[in-house]
Amino acid sequence: MLEALGIKPIPMFMLSSWIKAAAKCGFNVQPLFKEAGITIDLIRLEEARVSPLQLVSVLEQCVAMSPNKYFPLVLGDTFAFESLPEFETLLTTSPTLRDAINVAKMARKVVLPWITIDLTEVGDRGLVTMGFDVPIPNLEAFGLPLHLVSHAIMACVRKFGRSLQGSDQGILEVHLKAASDSPFADQFEPFFGVPVKFGQAHDALVFERTILDQPLEGAFPALHEQAQFLAEQRLDKEVRRQGIAAEIEELISREPSLLALGIEDMAERLNLHARTLQRRLKEEGGTYLLVQARMRHRLACQWLRQGNVPIDDISARLGFSDRRAFTAAFKRWEGTTPKAWREQQG
Repeated sequence: MLEALGIKPIPMFMLSSWIKAAAKCGFNVQPLFKEAGITIDLIRLEEARVSPLQLVSVLEQCVAMSPNKYFPLVLGDTFAFESLPEFETLLTTSPTLRDAINVAKMARKVVLPWITIDLTEVGDRGLVTMGFDVPIPNLEAFGLPLHLVSHAIMACVRKFGRSLQGSDQGILEVHLKAASDSPFADQFEPFFGVPVKFGQAHDALVFERTILDQPLEGAFPALHEQAQFLAEQRLDKEVRRQGIAAEIEELISREPSLLALGIEDMAERLNLHARTLQRRLKEEGGTYLLVQARMRHRLACQWLRQGNVPIDDISARLGFSDRRAFTAAFKRWEGTTPKAWREQQG
């Protein structure tokens, strides 16, 4: 079912971070992996895959195993690109924090492809917002503890930002969707070292906008360009490994106008015969129409979250005949209208 919805197993590039974070919290993560049915072969670590739901389940158990330390914050603060050296180099040689955030957006596609990291600039402030790109209607109704993932990513972004700048300069506050009386709420402010606002519309780090474009001491243009090339190669390889549907989705993510292509034109773009593309999609449990529908849903949510794209324009970009057709489709996806959904996002 998850595969049909476009939720593919994800790579286990974060294995060493899980092990180190668990040790810092005073337990061994190996039995939890075993219980969840996650088998790790270090010789073929690059090929190891795990269901996102398995990973969230293990994360939840890790929280229960660590009553004194909030495991997601420890995990995020421990994360390193040990198995992805090209991304490590790309990040550390970034000329500015704005470039580093773009690296994070790129890296999440091979680390946790179902999360989103968005940069919003309002007045003299910038916000790095964490979210989820999971093509499941009414996702929140399933009660998955995705906030644990979001908190780990926030800790990771803060860690790399501090490392690149050499300090916590410019961070103003942290926004959390969680309530102030939720478990471990008292650990956020000491960890981030800035005021924390609970009950917000999004999980986000708020900082002075001016720090986005300040030159970083680690800037190394020649190495950065080489690392960019290698990182893109890694990403393309990972997309191909995930299957033909993922390859189409990545193409459309980069060029949304490709949504308008029929299966014959898309097959030509992929250097395949249309029948071959059809067969490969069927082998993955899907069809070209299902891939297009997933991407319309995904892009609709992405553009609605941005807040500055008129709904009529979104409807046209997605190839709907008019706004009513878009609204009807969006109600099937999210159970509400595009306008109401956008307002719910804050």
